[in-house]
Amino acid sequence: MQRQSIYKYILRLTAFFGGLYIVANGIVSTIQANLGVNPWDVFHIGLSLQTGLTIGRIIQIVGLLLVGLSFFMKVKPSLGTLLNMIFLGLFVDLVISLEYIPAPELLWQRIALFVTGVALFGFGCAIYISANLGAGPRDSLMLALGRIIPYRLGTVRTFMEVTAAAAGYVLGGPLGVGTVIFALSVGIFMDAGFMLIKMFKKSILYKTVITEQT
Repeated sequence: MQRQSIYKYILRLTAFFGGLYIVANGIVSTIQANLGVNPWDVFHIGLSLQTGLTIGRIIQIVGLLLVGLSFFMKVKPSLGTLLNMIFLGLFVDLVISLEYIPAPELLWQRIALFVTGVALFGFGCAIYISANLGAGPRDSLMLALGRIIPYRLGTVRTFMEVTAAAAGYVLGGPLGVGTVIFALSVGIFMDAGFMLIKMFKKSILYKTVITEQT
């Protein structure tokens, strides 16, 4: 029984880190497309431009601050929260340093790369969330604010996204039409990711390789 539990936990960790790495690729793809990035990355890039720190390091610092603020408001971080805080930034810097995602010049190529980035971000989120290791730093803050602000969590999250984008724009972050498109479309790709994961769990491969081993 203990061996089964360890095997399942290793699979969850693999899905978690794999999902985060896919998200990192999505982030870098939208940056390279130069059409605007997601609201939080407008903020991250703005801070990076002002401080000279890498985007990944800024993601880590902001994540740490959000986790600390959430903890102050009595939302304790889970293992997944802490791992997200550390490794998403590491993966973003790694992808940037490897330089395998191009910065195209033609508009249609930039649009294609941007759509790919949003898709990767959404699918990656679905994968690491499915690992069920806990909420990320921004989700933790959303839950914390939801306890003290008399509004629905969706409204709280929208307020957070708008605030992050506005602050990032003031700092020089790349706010653009892509930022709006990202906000409106990423949920579609995330839902598609959850659907594919659900289908995979019903597949013969999952039942023979995963289920039988556990």
